Amino acid sequence: MNRRAFLRSTGVALGALALAGLPVRAQALEGEDLANLEKALQEALGKGFRDLTPSNLVRLTMPSIAESGANVPAEVEVELPSAQVKAIHLFADKNPTPRLASFMPMKALPAYATRVRLAETSAVRAVVETADGRLLLASASTRVTVGGCG
Repeated sequence: MNRRAFLRSTGVALGALALAGLPVRAQALEGEDLANLEKALQEALGKGFRDLTPSNLVRLTMPSIAESGANVPAEVEVELPSAQVKAIHLFADKNPTPRLASFMPMKALPAYATRVRLAETSAVRAVVETADGRLLLASASTRVTVGGCG
């Protein structure tokens, strides 16, 4: 094999890898545990992860790194009128009890800021129930250096 053929075949192989595998990996979050999350979603909402729709209307703000998992700030903002937001739920994939909080904004602005405990590095999900029955999703991942549960 000459140099030109080697470079051509290597380029084709890397292009195929980029098209096949890398986009899927880029979507996975650090600390993701969908099996644990699925159980919590079924208990809280009666729906599974596949029923959630990722949406730009929901914004979840979490730090990328938290020194202590005992006190991690979380902020959820929903860009919908308050009359359309039925409830807002927070879940942490890897917590022993993944459901962190649920609240109904009623006539208040659909925005919420709190502090949560994370057992370890985990994906955190904000799920918004709308009045028309949709479940909108926003996700973030926080790397925890010292766990906050236990």
